[in-house]
Amino acid sequence: MQLFSLNNPRFDHVLFFQSLPVQARLFKSLKLWSFYVDLEESVGTVETAKDIYDKILELRIANAQIIVNYAQFLEENKYFEESFKVYERGVELFTFPVAFELWNIYLSKFVKRYGGSKLERARDLFEQALEKCPPKMSKPLYLMYAELEEEYGLAKRAMNIYERATQSVADEDKFEMFNIYIAKATANFGLPATRPIYERAIDALPNRQTAQMCLRFASLERKLGEIDRARAVYAHASQFCDPRVDPQFWAEWNTFEIETGSEDTFREMLRIKRSVQAQFNTEASYLAAQTMASKQGTKLPAEATAQPADPMAAAENEVAQTNTFVAAQHTTSTGAPPPEPKEPEKGDARNEEEIEISDDEM
Repeated sequence: MQLFSLNNPRFDHVLFFQSLPVQARLFKSLKLWSFYVDLEESVGTVETAKDIYDKILELRIANAQIIVNYAQFLEENKYFEESFKVYERGVELFTFPVAFELWNIYLSKFVKRYGGSKLERARDLFEQALEKCPPKMSKPLYLMYAELEEEYGLAKRAMNIYERATQSVADEDKFEMFNIYIAKATANFGLPATRPIYERAIDALPNRQTAQMCLRFASLERKLGEIDRARAVYAHASQFCDPRVDPQFWAEWNTFEIETGSEDTFREMLRIKRSVQAQFNTEASYLAAQTMASKQGTKLPAEATAQPADPMAAAENEVAQTNTFVAAQHTTSTGAPPPEPKEPEKGDARNEEEIEISDDEM
């Protein structure tokens, strides 16, 4: 095993390493190095195994599994600081997404080992990990960082970390991160402290998630006794909710007005609903409503199905359906109304399908 591991200096400067014969490339075979290090871990000593691992790192043929195995081997033999140094070498060798797995293992083991005894060092490690971490992978690191501050640091620093997370994570994770942030702020500072968080969430989230956040915000204001503020939140969220696609939002607002509002506020809610429905009343939104209803296994309301896409056509149909005009009566030349037509007698049975032919057509 030692023969193959001897580095041949004649081939160190060769640019196209893959063009060399197999015998010349043998000293960089990761599979053979793995067999070698397993043998040393089984029958050798800790120092010999460490030398083999270091040789693999010097040749730059190690993968993430080799880094984890090396650190785990040192940890099992009570070399904790050296195992942490191996993780640091690993995150320098690899970039994301491979480095994310190494950072995740490294930080969790470091916090488990030292807790709050080396808090500043742990903070520095988290900042290093988040510096180059892409948004799609930063959420677990932010949560771990905030949990560290909650357990061993300050609640205010933890809230700052959650605030940073809501701005840095990917768009698909922002809604969940805002919910976690609101829950933590409620537990530490009470319900009134969550108002600015809700406001920032409404500005940052997309339309559908904004409507869901507005419902929670309105529920909060109602718990605090701020009925007018809750009504304003409902009015703001209404612009994102098509009555045909989001009937639950309008049902909740309707219940809110019945319980806490007046006749004027209820009419204002109905006016806003008609205005929003006219705003969404396009062919594209109608097809979207049908698709959403089919996915949910429900049917659109009859009035929504029968309503045409054009608002002018809807107005004409409404006028045609309402009999607001009375037909004028025909008068004769003498000014008297014409005689009313006589009803046929019961015995005079006429065939309604009979075709009348005049004498000129005969």
